[in-house]
Amino acid sequence: MGYNPRVLLISVRAGAGHLRAAKAIEEALRERFPKADVRNIEALEYANAAYRRSFTGGYEKLSRDLPSVWGLIYAQLEKKPVDSKTKKLAQLFDRMNIRPILKVIRDFVPDRIVCTHYLPAEILAARRRKGTLDAWLSVVLTDYDIHTMWIQDGVDHYFVATDEMQYALRAKGVGHAAVSVTGIPVMPAFARTRGTDKNAMRSRLGLRPDLPVVIVATSGFGALPADETLAMLAQAIEGVQFLAVAGRSEELRSQFERVAKSHPGTVIPYGFVENMHELMAAADFMVTKCGGLTSSECLAMGLPMVIANPIPGQEERNADFLLESGVALKANSPAHLVFKVHRLLSDRELLERMKQTALRVARPNGAYDIAEQVMSGA
Repeated sequence: MGYNPRVLLISVRAGAGHLRAAKAIEEALRERFPKADVRNIEALEYANAAYRRSFTGGYEKLSRDLPSVWGLIYAQLEKKPVDSKTKKLAQLFDRMNIRPILKVIRDFVPDRIVCTHYLPAEILAARRRKGTLDAWLSVVLTDYDIHTMWIQDGVDHYFVATDEMQYALRAKGVGHAAVSVTGIPVMPAFARTRGTDKNAMRSRLGLRPDLPVVIVATSGFGALPADETLAMLAQAIEGVQFLAVAGRSEELRSQFERVAKSHPGTVIPYGFVENMHELMAAADFMVTKCGGLTSSECLAMGLPMVIANPIPGQEERNADFLLESGVALKANSPAHLVFKVHRLLSDRELLERMKQTALRVARPNGAYDIAEQVMSGA
């Protein structure tokens, strides 16, 4: 390559997965192509405050408090054709409210643009169609199914998680766009930590090597809050180290710390962690929701999952893939959750089969594969 291309990564803070996908690609680009000029931005920072609050807050509130309503909206939008009036109006509204991002593009003049959310893709694809955007435009899908909101006429390249998604995307119609099966990009640290000795990692993290380790990273189980879910598991199952990860929620971390005081040595609370790859390397399996990025990180580490009450919409679609692949069990109630966790702890043959299947299904180098293709502009 005779020049140093400028690459613009654009994500959206609607859940953490889109940001993590962009960060993974950024890190892979900087490692493999140190001379490239790479910039990573979050699209809603360039939107007006009211639109930003409604876009992120609306999804978070519906998915948390009214998941059935969110599932209905997701399904109804999925039924709309790509060129429906409803979607065209939504796209026009989005373009009007996030127009300042175009100044960033004019100032940076990227050769390549990579979107890890449909919002910037729908805005930029329209300009690509009109010939007012010269940059090669690609979209990275961050779940294990395809919603029609992600399909935009004007995109040059799609990166998807599975062969089935590639087939489905082609069937839905993507014009002349290329489609590559790369997996969902995870941070290179997961690929580097893959295969680490479990007991050695437990000792390194201050855990007991002789006791099983289960990560619990869920916001609760339906009407049962996260701290009560955790306390229920700790009380019902002995001889296990539960790593309770609260993420960026200080309230949730405080709740986990209170549970830990009642179950010392059994519950180990964490807030936001930068070393999730290490926690996963130490764990036997994970109790979690099934966002696309978390699921891909688990697969990369060969970590089976117990899926706790997935949200209708993309989480249920992700759960379908994980269950069909044989890398997860699903719990539809608190009682089922305790049973499934106990089952995996007591059936080591099943747990090992799920682990080996996860390692086969995983695409831990997806971020590198995307980086290579982005730089080639093919």
